[in-house]
Amino acid sequence: MDLSALLSGVKAQEDQSMEKKALPASDYNVVIEKVEAKTNASTGAKGISLQCRVFGEKYNNYVVFDYMAITGSDKALEYSLPKLKKLGMITGTENASTWVGKKVKMSLGIDKNDPTRNINWGFGEVVVDDNTPISSSNIKPTITSDDIPF
Repeated sequence: MDLSALLSGVKAQEDQSMEKKALPASDYNVVIEKVEAKTNASTGAKGISLQCRVFGEKYNNYVVFDYMAITGSDKALEYSLPKLKKLGMITGTENASTWVGKKVKMSLGIDKNDPTRNINWGFGEVVVDDNTPISSSNIKPTITSDDIPF
């Protein structure tokens, strides 16, 4: 079978390196795509893993991850618990399973030990579809009995 006519308009693909690169340190609008309970393989500490996707910016569709310990060393908890508390406050719920689909600001830095990795330094306000932040005064800081479906 002669495929030359079919392939005549096809250009060679440029070398698109699969090298992983960190995003530049900055604040990004992200949507939380996945929330999973995880156990750290090396320490046995339990935590929450987030998969987030950047939207509406130069790095649209870039995926970033974060792991926040809920058990373990004081150092790990000192890093993770304020982020978890802030995320619960700005989304209006501490129920992590309801965070999927929420749009928030994420403040990323670059890991000084591994420049191909980003570090999430924290979360900012909720972002609505038009990328306008929602005032934190409109967000309930804790769950009430009205939030429980039964």
